[in-house]
Amino acid sequence: MPVKAIKIIKQGNLSWEAFEEPEIHIMAMKRLTGTGGGSTVTYIESDAKILVDTGFEYESDRSAENVKRNKKNLVHALKDMDLKPSDIDIVFITHWHYDHFGNLGAFKKSRILASKPLEGFKVEAVKDGEAIADGVQVVYTPGHTAEHASLLLKTEKLRYSMRNERGGGSIMGIGSVEVAVAGDAIIAPSYYMMDRLWDRNPNFHSTEKGIESVRKLEEKADYIIPGHGGIFKNVKKAS
Repeated sequence: MPVKAIKIIKQGNLSWEAFEEPEIHIMAMKRLTGTGGGSTVTYIESDAKILVDTGFEYESDRSAENVKRNKKNLVHALKDMDLKPSDIDIVFITHWHYDHFGNLGAFKKSRILASKPLEGFKVEAVKDGEAIADGVQVVYTPGHTAEHASLLLKTEKLRYSMRNERGGGSIMGIGSVEVAVAGDAIIAPSYYMMDRLWDRNPNFHSTEKGIESVRKLEEKADYIIPGHGGIFKNVKKAS
């Protein structure tokens, strides 16, 4: 059974887009207006219910107050999709940066998967190319970090029902598509379109490997869900 549903639970954001200079006053303005820099959190439904990354806003603030606020916001976002943490079978972590796994403690009953374990968590290591559910394949994407991994999804034939103000509507056929849940291998649409990598993290691994990882996803995906942003059409995929 291929993937039957994909939902963005929380849409991540960035301190600096690819076209912005990494100036501190830009980040300060974004923080002031509510841009906390947390990752995108994606829900996948196949023969298992999967969450990709858990997000965490204002990652440098590890105070009890901010931890509580982050957990509360994620639980509410899940509730909006008629989900709760105990419904999630698998949490897949793309890489071990706190803005991507800071809410992991909310998922006490879920299997935690990643390419590499992290001390303090019961993590199952997954291999490149491994299917973790029907239509859900692991793709190693080193570059942003050495252990970074993404998911490539194959969906069933999707459709979207649109309603109008008169109470009628129409059904838009989408078809079967491949979707890359990229994590920070493709951090945001602006970086992808400008052929740039986010290399500001202290443990950035390799520009060469990062470019190779982007190409892996670019060749396969019809749509891309980046590490910090919403889904977008992969306009670079060869037809």
